[in-house]
Amino acid sequence: MEKKSRKEETVTEAMAVLNAAENGLKENGEGNAKESGGSIRVLDRAMSVLGFMAESRRQVGITEIADAVGLSKATVHRILSTLKDYSVVLKDDSGRYQMGPSVLFWADAYRHRAGLAEISRPWLRRLWEESHETVHLFIFEGGEAYYLDKLDSPHPVGMRSRIGAKRDLYSTSGGRAILAALPEAELEAFLEKTELLPRTANTVTDMEELKKLLAAGRERGFCEEVEENEEGIRCVGAAILDLRGFPVGAVSISAPAYRFSDTQSRALGAKIRDTALAISRELGYRG
Repeated sequence: MEKKSRKEETVTEAMAVLNAAENGLKENGEGNAKESGGSIRVLDRAMSVLGFMAESRRQVGITEIADAVGLSKATVHRILSTLKDYSVVLKDDSGRYQMGPSVLFWADAYRHRAGLAEISRPWLRRLWEESHETVHLFIFEGGEAYYLDKLDSPHPVGMRSRIGAKRDLYSTSGGRAILAALPEAELEAFLEKTELLPRTANTVTDMEELKKLLAAGRERGFCEEVEENEEGIRCVGAAILDLRGFPVGAVSISAPAYRFSDTQSRALGAKIRDTALAISRELGYRG
């Protein structure tokens, strides 16, 4: 049997907590699992309990929790018992409860996202000061790339983009840099399931040509695209790697094509590559 990743195990544990709590409420005649609005009642109740405990920042008893969240002591006890089984809460000898270690692992997903932006910001600022063009930070999660941070160009004419927007991997410089850094098997799996749709008249839609571009980008440490994702915009980007050497994001510079020559693109590409490497080092990469 294939061993589950820690992330998969955590999702399984969370679902088990929910299912166990829901079953406990049903067994004790406390109604349907869903509210009329469609939310899951047991999850609402568990979140209210955890929310009060987090705000309290101390050990609390069942009676205090029940009074604070408007639930019966029996319901709170069943929720806490289930949460305790999965180390979401801990119980001391006096019968009082506090937040448990599982919460720290679940929170790590957010800290990872926020941490990448915080670590990258000084490097992005330096890159922006050298280029005076739009600098983007990508994050790569779940096989998708999104803008996590952005420093706008001071020029009147620049790139239109917004933080949180999803970007195609095959038609953006940052996305291509991420693809170029993927393990071969994962890259092939992505290419097999991806249709290369034209974003502009210049978008590379031939799979073999894309593979050549990725190989070239892999060799020099950065990838380029010229008006392939957005007409009139040229971009160059490099991948950010974690301690395993796996891409977790990318840095890119975007500018109107008319003020972004081949020579400038190559020069900035080298600076972007060095910037991405510096951020990767701070994330633990040692390759």
